[in-house]
Amino acid sequence: MKSLTVFLDASVILSGLASSTGGSRKILESGASQKLRLVTSELVIKETVRHLSKLRIAPYNLEATITSQTIKIIPAPSADLISKFQPYTKDPDDAHVIAAAAISGADTLITLDQKHLLTPKVKSVLRPIKVFSPKQFLDYLHSLAFASP
Repeated sequence: MKSLTVFLDASVILSGLASSTGGSRKILESGASQKLRLVTSELVIKETVRHLSKLRIAPYNLEATITSQTIKIIPAPSADLISKFQPYTKDPDDAHVIAAAAISGADTLITLDQKHLLTPKVKSVLRPIKVFSPKQFLDYLHSLAFASP
């Protein structure tokens, strides 16, 4: 099976850095061991940086994750592209995540944002990119492992 490319929302990066266990942490660890290709955008990283102190995460932890190339950072999508995705989320500030996932080459978008991103509308507009929570994604990987001969 080919290595999956996974686009991470800020919520997953923050959760993975804040916890030593849990789905988000497992996903970051899979990226560090190169079992998954993790990707995000410059705007998602800016959003992540803004929330580090709220979760008492040392900026060094994010810097180490980026410099180790656990997560590849792609340029921010254009304002025009972001505006095209605004009708698909209740929070226009989340449109940049959808736009970046769409151009990232990712197979999957992983987010903890149930209210704005884990919605049927977002799943539909991003198809064939799958949209999962960390737990849903890990369950999906588990099902793939059992489906392989």
